[in-house]
Amino acid sequence: MSRLQKDYLFDGRYKLLKKLGEGGFSEVWLVEDTSAQLTLVLKVFLPTAQLDESGIEMFRQEFALVYNLNHPNLLKYTYFGVCVGHPYLVMPYYNSGSAEDLLGNCTERKAWQFLHDVASGLACMHEHQPPIIHQDIKPANVLLDGSSYIITDFGISSNVRHMLGEGGEGKSTVQGTRPYMPPEKFQRNQIPLVASDIWALGASLYEMITGRLPFGGKGGEAQLAGEEIPPLPSNYSEDLKEIIMQCLAPMPGERPFASDLERFAAEHLAQIPYTSGSIHPSNGPFNSSSIHVKSQYGVNQQSPAPSTKPKKNMIIGIAAGACVFVAVLIIVLFSVLGKSSKKNQYENAVAFYRRGAQSYQQGVNNTQGQLAKFSRAIVLFDSAQSCNNAEFRESVYMDSINTMRGQMYDYCLTEAKKNYSGAFLENGLRQNVLNYLKFAKSINNTNEVNTLIDSIQYIYIPED
Repeated sequence: MSRLQKDYLFDGRYKLLKKLGEGGFSEVWLVEDTSAQLTLVLKVFLPTAQLDESGIEMFRQEFALVYNLNHPNLLKYTYFGVCVGHPYLVMPYYNSGSAEDLLGNCTERKAWQFLHDVASGLACMHEHQPPIIHQDIKPANVLLDGSSYIITDFGISSNVRHMLGEGGEGKSTVQGTRPYMPPEKFQRNQIPLVASDIWALGASLYEMITGRLPFGGKGGEAQLAGEEIPPLPSNYSEDLKEIIMQCLAPMPGERPFASDLERFAAEHLAQIPYTSGSIHPSNGPFNSSSIHVKSQYGVNQQSPAPSTKPKKNMIIGIAAGACVFVAVLIIVLFSVLGKSSKKNQYENAVAFYRRGAQSYQQGVNNTQGQLAKFSRAIVLFDSAQSCNNAEFRESVYMDSINTMRGQMYDYCLTEAKKNYSGAFLENGLRQNVLNYLKFAKSINNTNEVNTLIDSIQYIYIPED
């Protein structure tokens, strides 16, 4: 199939009205559903080579993963189909544009609302089992719906993007769109991390309030080269600027979780009046184990003037002491700086490990929300291993991570088998067993797990 044309009747049903956008492997069109007389949006995937049945099935499974995501800040896909070997998605039409229309013209309240809504949608995705990582958060992928923001263009994994043959300079790639890609995406052997979505959110919010990207077209690669985050405008609150700085932290472990960003933004929205001016929250800095807003840059308080003039020999003594202190400080700094990068990587990896081990233990000790805790543990372990620090990789922490992964797999498989027979009698129990099996599969894709999944996946017990 060649590139689509206006007025073409796609799949015998959708009349193409206007092209809304295109990427390296897809086109997005405003269409009229001639059967239902509705205006909708159609996204057609146009791979470099026509997909075979296995490729289409992979795409179908990806769509099934996100189809049941119900969240007010996530675009709800309404239909998946295949036309002449080309998968396509149908979704509602939002005629208010995207967050890209607000660049450089974003009030304090709109900025907090954007942060809240996008973080809320990401939290839903990141806490899914297994986690869904967007990989291409940017203003153009956040739609406007009145005063709310809706995340779109999610749910396509790296495997499917490779299969589609995605490419193109400056366009969405398997890693994302370059200006919104964090530092770790420019390193070898990178894996998708939830923290990468947070960096992209920070870059998007920076662009919303300034009208420009923090590092231009270079993205996080500029941070790898030592560039600092450019200053933010003074007419926005210190809390908002501090959150943006934390989201843009060069190390993944230093960035907050989406759920914490959502909560922090909600607290601020509750106290921001509906005005266009800047605000200065009176509650002070926000503190939690996941987000730790630093002190608001401090206020240099002037020391009280001494009542008598200091003596000359005291001034000389103080100056001499200061010189010695500075000299020692310079020597120490030079000796430490050479080791700081590796040390930071190791410390970040250990921090990820400890938080992952804590989530793992919480899952073992409490069956309520167990898979969510296990899922969070896996994400944190992946983050620890992605720090690419030789000392950490050779430490006992790695053996411990592998042990906990194996124990989570064994636990989920045992739990599924325990309730396996009942899965043929009750829909709710069947879904619970499937959840445990699919999580076990995400850790270790064995024949045993696949056989169990296949045996009960398509069973439906009619409700009374």
